[in-house]
Amino acid sequence: MTAELIASDNLNEKDEKLTAARENSNKAIENAKVTFLKITKNSDNYILNILKDIKSRADAHLISLPVKDAKNYYTKNISYLLDFIKIIPTMMNDKENRNYIQAHTYLTSAKENMGRTRATLMDVFITNKFLDDTFISVKEYQKLFEVDIENFKIIVPKDMLNFYNNTFGGEAVDETYRMINIALTNKNSKNFYVEPSYWFEKSTQSINLLKKAEDELFNKVNQLINEKLDSVFYKMLSLIFFLIASCVVVTTMVVYTIRQILFSANILEDKYSLSDALLGQYKQTVDRSFIVSKTNAKGIITYVNDEFCKISGYSKEELLGKPHSIIRHPDMEKDVFKDMWHTIKHLKQPWIGEVKNRNKNGSSYWMKAIINPIMDGDGNIVEYIGIRTDITQQKQITQYFENQLKLSNKNFDYSIHLSKEYEKAMDMSTILSRTDKNGIITYANDKFLEISGYELRDIIGKTHHVLSSTETSTKMYKNIWETIGSANVWQGIIKNKTKQGKDFWTKTTIIPIKDLDGNIVEYLAIRYDITEIIEQRKEFEKKAKTDPLTGCGNRFRLNQDMQKLENLSAAIFNIDNFRQINDFYGHEFGDLIIKSIAEKIYNQLSYDENFKFYRLQGDEFITLATNYSEEALVEKVKSILDLIKEKFSVQNEEILISCSCGISFEDKEHLLSSANMALKIAKKSNADYLVYDESKSLNKMYEENIHWAKKLSDAIKKDNIITYYQPIVNNSNLVYEKYESLVRMRDGDKIISPFFFLEVAKQTRQYFDITRAVIRQSFEMFKDKDVEFSINLSIKDILEIQMSEYILNMLERYNIGSRVVFEIVESESIENFEGVIHFINQVKKHNCKIAIDDFGTGYSNFEYLIKLKADFLKIDGSLIKNLDKDKNALVVVSTIVEFSKKLGMKTIAEFVENEEIFKIVKDLGIDYSQGYYFSQPLESIRDK
Repeated sequence: MTAELIASDNLNEKDEKLTAARENSNKAIENAKVTFLKITKNSDNYILNILKDIKSRADAHLISLPVKDAKNYYTKNISYLLDFIKIIPTMMNDKENRNYIQAHTYLTSAKENMGRTRATLMDVFITNKFLDDTFISVKEYQKLFEVDIENFKIIVPKDMLNFYNNTFGGEAVDETYRMINIALTNKNSKNFYVEPSYWFEKSTQSINLLKKAEDELFNKVNQLINEKLDSVFYKMLSLIFFLIASCVVVTTMVVYTIRQILFSANILEDKYSLSDALLGQYKQTVDRSFIVSKTNAKGIITYVNDEFCKISGYSKEELLGKPHSIIRHPDMEKDVFKDMWHTIKHLKQPWIGEVKNRNKNGSSYWMKAIINPIMDGDGNIVEYIGIRTDITQQKQITQYFENQLKLSNKNFDYSIHLSKEYEKAMDMSTILSRTDKNGIITYANDKFLEISGYELRDIIGKTHHVLSSTETSTKMYKNIWETIGSANVWQGIIKNKTKQGKDFWTKTTIIPIKDLDGNIVEYLAIRYDITEIIEQRKEFEKKAKTDPLTGCGNRFRLNQDMQKLENLSAAIFNIDNFRQINDFYGHEFGDLIIKSIAEKIYNQLSYDENFKFYRLQGDEFITLATNYSEEALVEKVKSILDLIKEKFSVQNEEILISCSCGISFEDKEHLLSSANMALKIAKKSNADYLVYDESKSLNKMYEENIHWAKKLSDAIKKDNIITYYQPIVNNSNLVYEKYESLVRMRDGDKIISPFFFLEVAKQTRQYFDITRAVIRQSFEMFKDKDVEFSINLSIKDILEIQMSEYILNMLERYNIGSRVVFEIVESESIENFEGVIHFINQVKKHNCKIAIDDFGTGYSNFEYLIKLKADFLKIDGSLIKNLDKDKNALVVVSTIVEFSKKLGMKTIAEFVENEEIFKIVKDLGIDYSQGYYFSQPLESIRDK
């Protein structure tokens, strides 16, 4: 509700819906506090602090915060509560009721994630803006929702699953999913066409259906627990448990008093009780930390824990009675398993190694395994225990031993032996330490000493502060002690320091060990060294923010820096005509150009701490400036552009390069888009740079497009699309041998160039009307003239079935195909080569010729020429007009002419504007010329 009010600018703290929501929340908070204190008798728990913090939300003035901050305030606290709720079932021994409560936990979490989605999309549908971080959040909420629902369906009893399936469905749920799908699949839309009030209504109805299923499940749990509490069996069991616990306490005290009397029957009885308690706790410790399996002496699986099934994808029924080869990956060498069996079977020693496995769906995963042979008192192997950790994602692996060994007086010696074997297995596979309840270290295994660099005598009697890193906050240590002091398990990653001062990281689990009365007597810390993973992650993060070619920051780092920096301005640089360099010198040479340009720009900026420099993509760079005036930044940009224009050498080639630049001083949200808009306008107007302001927005261009679209429509209706003809001259005898048909628009007394309307036409079906008009007028003009004429066709024309049929019909009707040349516009990429080749073959049946227009720009490549089997190659005017002053253009044109001659194609130079250009064209061996030096486009044809 808070997020909705903020997003809609309805900042009314007395809103009726908001007031009602607050009152309901406050009642729920008070009920939670009373229940929690009744059960735990603990008024200093961090859960109570969270509840108190949420209830005091009015003091946080949430209605005055941004939507994101207000949502984060609730999301963080609710996440803490959900995390606490999720561990409640693990504290229960009653498996049936535990499953009900676990199912209730998953349903509660799913409902909360749907609530988060409701609040987030409410903001999106109100503002019609879907920012990247919001989009990621919604996807994450939906993923968590789906996982929670899936887990709920797996664990919930059948009767409740049927109730859920009958409850959570119908029109409201379908509509909710539909609107979520609209948002996720149309992220960049400017209007989702979803009414916020309708979204809120349907999503709330869906959440209420989840709440209905949640309430039914809660009532079921409450009923089951009450039934069992009323049961005489449970009462008797509680009484017996109390008597047994009392006996064990007395026995334990006797053990500590007279443990020196080795052969006393009372001592053995006490050791038995103590071992039984510690063994159970050690098993629970291993249960939380590893993936475990047991096989008999022949290697047949007799037991697997839940984590084993989870990671392998098999059920227990599918695994029991099978050998471990069921999960073996075919890539694993057989020698590894030969060595393993030799070690555990013949040497009777633990085997440690890394094994690649394959789960049921075929995916592979890696395990670090310790296989221990378990022997009886005579040294005979009775079974093998495998303890594993998942090193694929380096996550904590918990290992469950659910089949606890039931000891009796008859197998006392055997149970003591197994206890030592379990302890040895755990000791060899983890970094292990124990402290008393005050945190004083009482034990550390060899792996602990190895990684910390300490001797045992250095740390016994000390606290773990000897390992503490100054970078680890006291708040974290306080949280650890609050958690374990409340008899809860703490898990997390801790940065430590060795005796020599070297950093190392461990994935740590700290478990309170309790006596039979439930009092904490010590703490057991199990650690797994993840230093290598942390270092790799740091290296990866560094690489993820760095452009591999130039070593500059990339777009990812740019986005991060923009979030942190203030008072920003930006300048985007783009290398002019870089595609030509790539096409004719190759990509490796192009990479050298990019590196050289990046180095030039960076050297101009690196001494000024107010600048940061990045490579965006391809031939585009950007610099961010902080606290820079417009005048100062423009001067800096001009100096960089002048430096880039200076001639420089790459692989013994002298290169002249220029850049265009777009500059913006807009706010963060529009900084990059406005700078990019300024760059586009600068390129379009052939300016070196341009500073963005609203008056130069591309929106003006959009208005112009609408204007010309209307004029174009009128011109087509009134037959004002007309054709002009420009001569193409034979360079050897200066005879006008060919003509190119060029489209124009008549607007009253004015003749309008296609520059103003052709691109607009390409966005509509009107484009094909223009092509038909030019073809019809040209065929009519040249039907009785003995000269060739050429008509421009785009790839869009060629691949349009109706247009290609129109062209073939015109060739049949006029029978002048031998004088027709179709010019394919080369600036457009060809994805459907088969369609283009088919068209060319069809028109060549009518003796038509093919020319490639505008070659040398856009998508130029020589393979393109070979595939199209062209008769003429028209060299783009942007190259021809610069032949007298651009060495690069001269090299490119020479290459094109040489290649064309080898393929037997004639060449035509466009934009021959003066005598000097014509002389160079002729010297290069180009066959034909076209341009204003000879004639402008004319309405009628004249001979020369």
